[in-house]
Amino acid sequence: MKTLLLFIFSPLLLFAQSPNIQANLVSSAFSSIVDIAHANDERLFIVDGNRIKIIVNGQVLPTPFLDLTNQVNWIMAVAFHPNYAQNGYFYVKYKANDASCVISRFQKSSSDENLADINSQNILYSYPDNNGHEGGDLEFGKDGYLYTTTGDGASGARNTDGDEFGNAQNMASVKGKILRFDVNSPNLIPVENPYQQPNDNIPDEIIAIGLRNPWKFSFDRQTGDLWIGDVGQDSYEEVSFIPFGSFEERNFGWSCYEGNMLHLTQNCPPNQNTLTMPIIDYAGYNFNGNQAASVTGGYVYRGTKYPSLSGFYCYADYNSGKFWLLKRLPNGTISNDFKGVLMNFPTTFGEDKNGELYVATFDKIYQISACGNEQNLTVSGQITIPSFYNALNSITSTATITNYSNVIFSASNKIELNAGFKVDNGSVFYAQIDSCR
Repeated sequence: MKTLLLFIFSPLLLFAQSPNIQANLVSSAFSSIVDIAHANDERLFIVDGNRIKIIVNGQVLPTPFLDLTNQVNWIMAVAFHPNYAQNGYFYVKYKANDASCVISRFQKSSSDENLADINSQNILYSYPDNNGHEGGDLEFGKDGYLYTTTGDGASGARNTDGDEFGNAQNMASVKGKILRFDVNSPNLIPVENPYQQPNDNIPDEIIAIGLRNPWKFSFDRQTGDLWIGDVGQDSYEEVSFIPFGSFEERNFGWSCYEGNMLHLTQNCPPNQNTLTMPIIDYAGYNFNGNQAASVTGGYVYRGTKYPSLSGFYCYADYNSGKFWLLKRLPNGTISNDFKGVLMNFPTTFGEDKNGELYVATFDKIYQISACGNEQNLTVSGQITIPSFYNALNSITSTATITNYSNVIFSASNKIELNAGFKVDNGSVFYAQIDSCR
């Protein structure tokens, strides 16, 4: 039988062990990055202060896509309509000069796809702010609706209890919430939003409550599941997970709880069993030797370049530069692996149209790559199940691949198949030389 060696990837394989990861510099031509987005094409859109800039093929275009200098305080996030290629609509959340938080729709220029029509602004929604926690992210979900998170409006000062205005559990306030909009509806409110009873004193855009400062959230592009990084007070940072189709009427617990720790009992709902507790939390200032902590929510990797990274949620801590890979395993348990300190002050994550993962500091943007856990691997014996082997340097093999298995070898420098290596009929073998080091 002739052995077939294919230099491609299989996106169908699942792997339990998390790979090493590294951050590869893409560009350092920025000063205040807070968001990364794509418009379902090859471009990356980078929110930098009060401008949105474009990266194409690793190069930053000299003219910003949108420049709101002197018009707004700063831009928080940008999201592109699912039908952007047809209608040219995109949505910007920004902090206005009067301290209000605003969501506006803009349209791309009719003459230049790399420019926005600044005069096309249509303010869809705004709410007052008091220069406290803002939350700030903006994303389209798998359902086509536009989501945003809001902070509780509190100052977050060290050695305070936080939530001094009581907004997070106050159903009359839009602060400390998840808001959902139907941008294709005249009244902006999806029919599924749960709080739409007349005269209930609950804003119709609210779908979930009990958040402190959910700086970044994301949707798993494959499943539609929601992941939220909610910045803690002094005790715990937390990541929350909600399966697609069950977002409504969630209460994430702040400020009754901070992470999994009971915090302000006077702010607890009557039935605490209804709370949605974080999928993971980690020690903040009070419990980590008085080191500042602030979670930066990330993304579930669904790209094809690094199969070993598939299905892992990558997130970080802004203050320490620590990174983790988190995965929900089929048996319901959680794998949460610390992957090291990769950079100073990671501010945001993003993905491109292919699901490849990016992360930024204020002045630099990086692409995440997955690396082998070993310098050199020797693979022998029979391989009877789908498997992935990843090495920093080389793989040497005399293995037999059988039982209709899909097997991938990935190494930075060399893959050597020696006498005895065999792929039985019906099995598939993939090999790739990866530059990750």
